Amino acid sequence: MTELPAKTGPNPTGIDVSVVIPVYNCEKYIQETVESVRAQDMHAGALEIIAVDDGSTDDSLNILNKLAADCIDLHVHSTPNSGSAAAPRNFGLERARGRYVFFLDADDKFSPNALSRLTEVADSTGSGVVLGKMGLFGEKRAGNVPSTAFGKTLFAVDFIDSKAHSTLGAWKLFRRSILLDNDIRFPLGYKIGEDQPFTMKAYLHSPHISILADQVYYWLRGRDDGTNITATGQPPRKHLCRILTLIKTIVDNTEPGERRDHLLRRPIVGAAGVKSVFGKKMLAAHDRAEREAMVKEFREVVAPLWNSNIRDHGVPESQILVDLAVRGDIDEIETVSRLLAQKKPVPLSFDEEHAQMVYEPRAGDSVGDLRVRLHQSLESITSTADGIIIRGEFGVAGLGRAPDSAHIILRHRKLGTKITSKIDISRTYTRSFGTRVRFSTDVQISKLADSGIWELFIKAKWSSMVVRERLGIARAAGMDTAPIIIGDPVEGVVFFDQSDGLSVDLGPTEKHLDPVKRHELHVVDQFEVGRSMVFVISGPVSNMKAASYQADDKSKSKSARFIVHSTDQASIVIPRSAAKKQGCAIELKDAEGNSVEIALTELRD
Repeated sequence: MTELPAKTGPNPTGIDVSVVIPVYNCEKYIQETVESVRAQDMHAGALEIIAVDDGSTDDSLNILNKLAADCIDLHVHSTPNSGSAAAPRNFGLERARGRYVFFLDADDKFSPNALSRLTEVADSTGSGVVLGKMGLFGEKRAGNVPSTAFGKTLFAVDFIDSKAHSTLGAWKLFRRSILLDNDIRFPLGYKIGEDQPFTMKAYLHSPHISILADQVYYWLRGRDDGTNITATGQPPRKHLCRILTLIKTIVDNTEPGERRDHLLRRPIVGAAGVKSVFGKKMLAAHDRAEREAMVKEFREVVAPLWNSNIRDHGVPESQILVDLAVRGDIDEIETVSRLLAQKKPVPLSFDEEHAQMVYEPRAGDSVGDLRVRLHQSLESITSTADGIIIRGEFGVAGLGRAPDSAHIILRHRKLGTKITSKIDISRTYTRSFGTRVRFSTDVQISKLADSGIWELFIKAKWSSMVVRERLGIARAAGMDTAPIIIGDPVEGVVFFDQSDGLSVDLGPTEKHLDPVKRHELHVVDQFEVGRSMVFVISGPVSNMKAASYQADDKSKSKSARFIVHSTDQASIVIPRSAAKKQGCAIELKDAEGNSVEIALTELRD
């Protein structure tokens, strides 16, 4: 849905939103955070702020008390330190009086119209949870800003279909009655991920949710001091508690089937699933007895749920670790954990009989049906008269065998038409990461019949097993990603699309070059040669194709000699008589017809 239903407005005399702020040692940020709430464009009395200081050792509590003096909107509470945001959030929720609750971290802030817009949508749609797009400010941040669910604004949609389940942080607007009626609280006992079971349960008990992606509503602060909780981490034992709590939340609130399996993928085989428990940190953090207890706990919960609908969506390391845990093979789990700690790939072999990649433990059956990916990396792209030459390498991590064959595939994005080109796989090398094939292949634009976008893939084959990967997503550091123009006049453009995959636009059918601005070009030298004046230009000139000059406003534009020396330097040669005129200007044009005019008098300055 994209249209906003008719609004059924809130009671203007009551509290609309309770903003709960858990606070721990945020003296540098808390005033800005509170002021961002007070700056909301809502009527007087519509908001209450409940700040819960969790035993701060800095001046946070004193700052809060000063901000609350002579004000009725801010309620300050102090509790002994609990070690996470869960307890202070629960404390604040118990005291909240608003129809909605928003959990705001003490170092983050709202956009000025955030709560009015979120509340309006919640009232209009009857949504139990409303998500607002998030943005980053400040310095660096541990972890990425959630983005998967915010491709477009959606009203009254399913939380799985809309991908809202990909973001389980507490920075959302929750209908308080849903939280109270279903006893939804933040679980205690760990400091990272305590909001995941909370948000998941709220989703599961909401009739539907809404997503606002038209602007940033919530700003996440990236700290440069490394003191935010996410950056400090927690031991694998705590991660086990986190994922088992989320698993139990999903199981207790869903029926067996596709939706449950879909939700279970995240805590079991997702990026922060089994690898956070039995991965690279386990051996250093826990002794053998603790590790055995962890495997036992994991196995008891996960073994009855483990099936192909979940397993097939994990990376090989996650698939192997869960399979080993379900078997109760602690020795082999420790082997895999040690490899991950050493940043080495898990060794794989190819099972000829079953045509699949497998991991072979020291005891017991091999672990097969692995969802391997093709590691590929572009090293260079060189333009030719009618296409490009692509150089790079590929292979499967941990596999010491080259493929039997490999191809570059060009597939038309709309029509599905495919053009296949064989890759020479004779150049290989083997290291601890496995065997890699180095390749160089010529992609000719003339072989493409239909105009439009063609996406490039690399396909490798071991016996009857095929592994395919989008070409270009991984590439050498510092590689130039600017679009490459093919032909004169232009026949096509080679570019990296929004997914970072390499593509060819035959036609072309879209614009790919950003127009160069006058201020981006600079004269770094100028000199006379006979009756000509040469201006040496520095700036983004690699895609410039032609130059012209106009001696003054009354003169006609004439072609100038244009010489490109490198991606960022070129020379323009014009008659000396024209260059000396006060109104003389030159114009550069790129392959797509974008132009930039430069007054030579300005450049000479």
